[in-house]
Amino acid sequence: MGDDRVEDRVDVERVPLAAAMLGAAGLLPLILALFIRLASGVYPDTPVPIVLGGLALSYAALILSFLGGIWWGVAATRATPEQMPRLMGIAIVPSLVAWLVVGLAWDFPATASTTLGVTIALTPLVDRWLARHGLVPAWWMKLRLPLSLALGALTLGLGFSLA
Repeated sequence: MGDDRVEDRVDVERVPLAAAMLGAAGLLPLILALFIRLASGVYPDTPVPIVLGGLALSYAALILSFLGGIWWGVAATRATPEQMPRLMGIAIVPSLVAWLVVGLAWDFPATASTTLGVTIALTPLVDRWLARHGLVPAWWMKLRLPLSLALGALTLGLGFSLA
């Protein structure tokens, strides 16, 4: 029979529906926390908005760390021997930033969320490099760019609401 490559069976330019839906669903914790924080109006320092805000910042830090794990996996499986050390080095940065942010979050929530939001918003720069070198699927940037910009903006917004 013929070649059963995945590229032959799907549109390689279109973001898979599961990736799009799950990626969008990944924004829900930040949307919910920001909504509740803003809806709390004159009582933003009550337990529910504070706890949800902290959980949402922790969640965004986990997502950032997860991105680093994706980059590490790409480096380990798809990068050339010349690309691998640099990409693996870059891949550990998200976890280090996430660790720093979680440590700062309770005492300096605005600083933590600003650092986190900006870092998340900048992650497509690495994804663009991966795409340019053919290390990720053709649809990768169509998924990653809007998700990163949205998560970065929501994280920044949450941080400013916590300040």
